[in-house]
Amino acid sequence: MKSAFLIICLSISMLAGGCAELQGKSVKTYQLEYNAAVQASADALEDLEIYILNAETDELRTEILARRGDGTPVTVEVKRVDRNFTQVAVGTGAGVARYLDKEVSDQIHEFIRKQLVKPSKGIKWPE
Repeated sequence: MKSAFLIICLSISMLAGGCAELQGKSVKTYQLEYNAAVQASADALEDLEIYILNAETDELRTEILARRGDGTPVTVEVKRVDRNFTQVAVGTGAGVARYLDKEVSDQIHEFIRKQLVKPSKGIKWPE
């Protein structure tokens, strides 16, 4: 009984705040090596003329902060799942607006997917 109560409490907690961020993001896992996923994400943003403002990267995770031409913020987070799989989360908009922009995040994922069949251009990070 105590376990059921804990599960219900955690579920309510997630609905109140923990899941809110996920609703505004488009998250996909690719059967792709981590560095290739980072490159595909950067190339897709460049093709879409979404300006990369900042990028923090290490061997397990890369977070790219960017801005669309209309000023809408875009965040791309690439996480290594294992040697052959990488998770990419795209968030478009800020705060509550992320609920409205999931469709745009899904479209950015389509461009990332298209990059997977093209030769890489090389990452162009902001200076």
